[in-house]
Amino acid sequence: MTSLADQLRLLLPPVSYDGTAPNLSAAIEAEANALSLSEAQAETVYSAIFADSGVGLSDWERLLKLPDPCLIGESLTVRQRVQAVVSKLQARGGQSRSFFIALAKALGYDITITTFRPARVGLSKINDPLYSGAWAFTWRVNAPAVTVNHAAVGISGAGDPIASWGNKVLECRLSQLQPAEGILLFGYGGN
Repeated sequence: MTSLADQLRLLLPPVSYDGTAPNLSAAIEAEANALSLSEAQAETVYSAIFADSGVGLSDWERLLKLPDPCLIGESLTVRQRVQAVVSKLQARGGQSRSFFIALAKALGYDITITTFRPARVGLSKINDPLYSGAWAFTWRVNAPAVTVNHAAVGISGAGDPIASWGNKVLECRLSQLQPAEGILLFGYGGN
């Protein structure tokens, strides 16, 4: 494939202009460099449209008011920051268990949710746990004892650790979006 400057030279009328003349050649090279630069910048702008690309991450965080107040001061990797942006964009509403499970998945966590129901005559059996009062509005978020976020090529930044762990991001985001009357409990490991 020829260079952009060579392609521009081919556009010149063959009899009227000599594409190898020093002044014209320098002008063509300058135009080719400017076109190449604008093409690269256009690709960067296009990539920034997609939050999961990590391009323009600081702008996405500014627009979405990230990091969340409960995570200020925490050291987050670039991948965790990208996951926070994507999960916040996807979190446009929902109060169901499946919504919260999908939200946790977007943050990089595999969870299940246990609900509790009060004892009811005719529905409860012997040896069933007896829950009453606020337990009807309580969810237990069951997550692995340790969730490891591994660095990924193309998403991790310079200086990010190869792996990080912790559940503060999960607890922060789910607590912010929990139903108003709900109570969230977090259980880790063999629940």
